Amino acid sequence: MNINPIGPYYAGALRTAIASCFINGKISEQQIDFVKEAISKFREAEIDHLAIAASEKEELKSGWKQWMEATTQGIKDELRAEGKLI
Repeated sequence: MNINPIGPYYAGALRTAIASCFINGKISEQQIDFVKEAISKFREAEIDHLAIAASEKEELKSGWKQWMEATTQGIKDELRAEGKLI
């Protein structure tokens, strides 16, 4: 399953643009990557516990990873454009 990365990218950027007015300091890419990894592990564990075939689980995980990568890139790009990413 391939997703169109444009939607998640812009959703991440838009949410970040809105939330960034509440961010006074700077955020590091490492912090964003840490949160992304924690959320990804949690979501993959949820998928592992679904009562579906293993092939469907792998498809869901693949789609999730694509979505997460695009969303994270949108977040980073927006923070970078605002000068809040270090």
